[in-house]
Amino acid sequence: MKTFIKNLKLSHLILFFLTLMIPLFFVQCKNSKKAKQENAGNKDTTELTTNNKVKREKPKLIHDDKGNIIERHAYSYRKKDGSIRSKDSYYYKRDERGNVTEEIKESYSPDKELKFKNVNYYSYDDKDQKIEQKFFSYDGEGNLKRKARNTFKYNENGYLIEDLGYFDDGSIKSKIILDPDETGALRSEEYIHYNKDGSKKDHKKYYYSQYGLKETVDLMEK
Repeated sequence: MKTFIKNLKLSHLILFFLTLMIPLFFVQCKNSKKAKQENAGNKDTTELTTNNKVKREKPKLIHDDKGNIIERHAYSYRKKDGSIRSKDSYYYKRDERGNVTEEIKESYSPDKELKFKNVNYYSYDDKDQKIEQKFFSYDGEGNLKRKARNTFKYNENGYLIEDLGYFDDGSIKSKIILDPDETGALRSEEYIHYNKDGSKKDHKKYYYSQYGLKETVDLMEK
């Protein structure tokens, strides 16, 4: 009888010990799993920090006393490694109505060497619609590499309907004819490019629906 009671007490002690240890075992497993997840998260963060070595800066804007932007300085970055591709500076001049009449873009390499400089001049009508644009592009040494001149026309609703490009002698180089509806959505665009002797180089017309390009027609004379 004494032996039975002794064995019973021993079994109770074992059961009590297991009752304490099993919850502790699960708590330790849960904490271990959580620690692994946190370590994995820290590893990902470290890799992200390592891969983005260059801290991207916001564009720097300079305004005039009317709140108009007159300078903009910003870096462009390479997608592959996040390194700096160039630093681009923009300078603007405006007329008394706030329209941009001159726009200069200077692009510099990471070592601050001028890569190119583009200059645009704009003219406007009394409705503040842009009617002429002159473009000049220079290399880093100041040599003129390209230039262009375009004029623009609008319909009574203020939507662009014609864009003419010119050769240096003033003859027409290109013509774009646009057909916007009353909301400004394009129904068609017609592109014509000319040779210097006035003959057509190509002539195509694009028709649009509400879903995008519907049809392309080649109007070049055979």
